[in-house]
Amino acid sequence: MPQSTRKKHIVCKNCKTRFTGDYCPYCGAENGVNHVRRGAGGFFGGLFRFALSLAALALLIAVGFVILDYVASAGGDGTSAARAILDSARNAIPQSALDTYAAFKARYLDGWVAAVVDFFTVLFS
Repeated sequence: MPQSTRKKHIVCKNCKTRFTGDYCPYCGAENGVNHVRRGAGGFFGGLFRFALSLAALALLIAVGFVILDYVASAGGDGTSAARAILDSARNAIPQSALDTYAAFKARYLDGWVAAVVDFFTVLFS
């Protein structure tokens, strides 16, 4: 029995275009069916994802600032580039935020960083 050489046509359920292949050439629907993305969240979902992205970026910048502060402080004269970047960043940050950071650093970070440095000093010596 001979095989049919005619191509199978699909009618798109979105735009009613008749086509062959996997995607509608007019609207781009796969196999003539437009797949709706579930859980997109609409406007408020997008706003929440945007706010979450900003919070993650702020956290990343804060961690980078803390690391740069400790590298510039521990390096002495050998880290003049780190010191220049840190001084430039400090000129852009309000003084009240720097005072809050200094209090947080003295109360929490210095002890934690000292414990981590001691741990790695014992581990690698």
